Amino acid sequence: MEGAAATSTSARSNSANNNASSSNGNAASSSRKFTIKPFRSYTQMELIERHAKTLVEMEGSGFSSILKVVASSPAVGSVAAASASGRLMMASPARGALGMGAGSRGMLGGMEPSENGVVIDRDRIADLAAMYDLFSRVPSSVNHLRDALSERIRLDGRALVRDQETNVAPPAAFVKGVLDMRERFAAVVSDAMRGEKKGQKRMREAFEDFLNADARAANCLAVYVDELLRVGLRGAEERKVARELDRVIVIFRYLADKDVFEAYYKNHLAKRLLGNKSGSEEAERAMVSLLKAECGYQFTSKLEGMFNDMRISKETAEKYRSHKKGLVNTSTDARDAENGGKPVDVEVSVLSNSHWPSQNVQPCILPTAVKAAMDRFQKYYLTTYTGRKLSWQTFTGSAEIRATLPPIKGSKKSNARRHDLSVTTYQMCILVLFNTQDVLTLKQIRDETHIPEDELRRHLVSLCTPKHRILRKGSKGKGISGDDDTFTYNAEYTSKMTRVKIPMVSMRDATGSATGTAATSGANGIDGGAAAMGGAGAAASRGLVDGSSTVPIAVEEDRRHLLEAAIVRIMKARKILNHNDLVAEVTRQLSGRFAPQPQFVKKRVESLIEKEYLERDEGDRRVYRYIA
Repeated sequence: MEGAAATSTSARSNSANNNASSSNGNAASSSRKFTIKPFRSYTQMELIERHAKTLVEMEGSGFSSILKVVASSPAVGSVAAASASGRLMMASPARGALGMGAGSRGMLGGMEPSENGVVIDRDRIADLAAMYDLFSRVPSSVNHLRDALSERIRLDGRALVRDQETNVAPPAAFVKGVLDMRERFAAVVSDAMRGEKKGQKRMREAFEDFLNADARAANCLAVYVDELLRVGLRGAEERKVARELDRVIVIFRYLADKDVFEAYYKNHLAKRLLGNKSGSEEAERAMVSLLKAECGYQFTSKLEGMFNDMRISKETAEKYRSHKKGLVNTSTDARDAENGGKPVDVEVSVLSNSHWPSQNVQPCILPTAVKAAMDRFQKYYLTTYTGRKLSWQTFTGSAEIRATLPPIKGSKKSNARRHDLSVTTYQMCILVLFNTQDVLTLKQIRDETHIPEDELRRHLVSLCTPKHRILRKGSKGKGISGDDDTFTYNAEYTSKMTRVKIPMVSMRDATGSATGTAATSGANGIDGGAAAMGGAGAAASRGLVDGSSTVPIAVEEDRRHLLEAAIVRIMKARKILNHNDLVAEVTRQLSGRFAPQPQFVKKRVESLIEKEYLERDEGDRRVYRYIA
């Protein structure tokens, strides 16, 4: 019994010891819980925050250096991409043995082309993501990564701007560079920076910074869209069309000068519609719909009016053709003798003057046979639609003329050679003069046609190029020496093609500054609300120079009217408002078209005070009152 008691006592003692031990363990665990968090915070502070700037700026392996590599990934199909692919394949042959999918991915070393053909270095983005995850442990240090992202975008963007300024890259190439940049940096923000809102905001602000330095980006984007809709999307699938236009709209959102884009876009659209150069009418309408969704009905009302005018114009042309066929007794017009006694077949597009870009350019002197055809159409149109007036705009016309040339000397063929030349209205007027004379001076051609000086020189030089030397220029060099410079009919002109389109040279090549028998012809006219325009020769609206960094004069005038209208509208509703609040409200209302500078707003306010729409408060000169 004593032994048993002793045993029992011993057991209780051990149990007590175990309880004590367990109690001590809980205390130690609790102690560790209270020390690990401060220790971890201190460690992160020491290793991350204090060295964050160094980790970002470190040469070769820092966030900025890796970001630079991602930003400069070679384009798909380029020599740089091919050579990089070859080097990576030789350096890591083991990857190639993983099968077709893994092998091709290994060859590019993690560089994967997107749907738009932009190479994105996924391996480097994974490195950036690891660094972001590390920095996100100390949220304040992530600002260093955002700063590096913003600085990289600004540096690359300004480099693109410099290339465009120095004519290293044309306008369309500038926009292509911006689109590729945006896709790469969007991948960085969405994948490496986990799509954080602050990163997206810094990326947007960086793009807006260099794109809105002047009006260049709005201009270049319109040129890029023009090339896209003329050639780039011709025959493309609906999915590709939507994808490409969505990319354009992303850049469009960054623009402050949306009204500048509208002016250039309208100008290019007019040339595409009148010259029948649109690759796809569906793509054209899709682009207008996207712009309407972004900026509202007022932004696209004129663009939609242009499509409607073209539809009505085609119906009018059909009715006119039926009218001509229905004529029984047609009296001959002596003026048609210039065209071998046959009437010229003229096609006229009658367009609303308020929708289309136009300028007060005096009509040139047309050949008498063409003028007779235009008079016949005008008589029909004004009889059918009373109360209208046509104002012809010949600078946008085009024509086809048949050139009859003598046989080439020494050739076995004795028949006359024929070529159908597709030319502008101005070129038609010039060439028809050589039906009666073989040699003419610049002054003589100017007096006979009344074509504006710069356009006359440009169209003459286009007829004297080595490939299409229909006329021979007396002076040497690209330009025209002066009024006495001669132009001679070239009877030895040859071409393998029966139908020849004569391309236009740039204004710079023609002037040295930055800035046959008629078959069919096009012309322009404006009536108390209708403009007749045909072809797409010269620019439909002067003063718009592709690649220019300045705001066109016409856009500046529109801005003055818009700004004054907005000020009057706001003051009429508020009655009394101080200067700063007025500037803020005007800026908010007009942000969909352009960003008015405070000084510009002040000038327009002064103008409205002079016109007695507003007055200053007697007690506070910075407060304005609306005068009813």
